[in-house]
Amino acid sequence: MELSTSQQKKVQSIVAIGLASILLVAFLESGIREEVSLENLRSLGENPWTPVLIVAAMTGAWAFALPASVFFFITPLLFPAIEATVIICVGSAFGTAMGYVVARFVGGPWVERIRGYRVTSFLERHSSFANFFAIRVFPSSPHGWINYAAGLLALPFWKFLTATMLGVSIKAFLYSTAIEGSVGASSISEALNWQTVTALSTLGILAVVGHIVRRKWRG
Repeated sequence: MELSTSQQKKVQSIVAIGLASILLVAFLESGIREEVSLENLRSLGENPWTPVLIVAAMTGAWAFALPASVFFFITPLLFPAIEATVIICVGSAFGTAMGYVVARFVGGPWVERIRGYRVTSFLERHSSFANFFAIRVFPSSPHGWINYAAGLLALPFWKFLTATMLGVSIKAFLYSTAIEGSVGASSISEALNWQTVTALSTLGILAVVGHIVRRKWRG
């Protein structure tokens, strides 16, 4: 008997939850958790090639409009907040430039698929510095698609890049501050210091505003 689309989605969800549960149990029983500490992670950051690899990975991902936001969370685990912010900003600058150039001057089916996306039509209608900044600073922004959309529309590069860097720097610093303040804390009161609370509160506000903007994309 063939399952309907809704039934297939339910089955997929159950399977996904089951696999996630198995992986969680395996992780808890493996002893890896005890080996992972902020000090051990920071020791990886002492390798001079680590920042280069992060920048290269972000550049490569955004060159193909692939997600690279995971580095907003990984980098603060390896470096202090200020250093992590700088590395993320450099990676974002190279990634933004590469994605823009690929979309504008290289093209191809992989690029053209972005033309029909809502973010492209949004940027076509709203190409001010403030809007460039806004869509970058919100959590869950589709950075790779944004770069391609800007290149396809031939939007002013330096205005686009400057707004991008301003938005990304704020978001990267907030993430880095929140992660640095909570990871490795021995108690809830220690984790919820004023820097962490302020960063998380600001991110929460940005997430709400970002949701409103995304609804506007769909309008």
